[in-house]
Amino acid sequence: MNFRFGRPPVGHDHRIEEHRVNEQGICTLVQHKWAEYRPVLPHAQLRFLDRDRFLDVARTDSRIRDELVMGWFDDFEAEFREPVLTDVVSETVTVCPPIMREMIEPEPPRIQRAYVEGALLRRMFRLLVDDQGWGLDAQVRDVMARHYSFHLAAVEAVEADR
Repeated sequence: MNFRFGRPPVGHDHRIEEHRVNEQGICTLVQHKWAEYRPVLPHAQLRFLDRDRFLDVARTDSRIRDELVMGWFDDFEAEFREPVLTDVVSETVTVCPPIMREMIEPEPPRIQRAYVEGALLRRMFRLLVDDQGWGLDAQVRDVMARHYSFHLAAVEAVEADR
């Protein structure tokens, strides 16, 4: 089931609130960042899924299937922590706000925002570079290191602790 969220209140500044991390704030940040890239990705789709549906989609992702086959997970449902997936063929970016919230809850507000935006950019940029497989991820990381170094550092730091 897709998440359905109303519009943010008038005057909302698109930041995750300092003392309250929630899925609504995450969705707002993701939608705001997504809007910046809409002109270069006119056919791409963004969707938000709850944890169970997101995990079903993750199991169909070729990269995740490879990790499952290699035995990277003892308990996939409990251990999987990738909050954003990209299907390059269908040009679909899928975000799981509950997983993202769990990832950033213990982090300071500035890191929370950088992580949310960086996690989206890291997967969305897969739609903008020309390569396949692991080479695609290497190109995306290079772009982020040059242009979004704080976002990349936030993503790698948060995910290193998990």
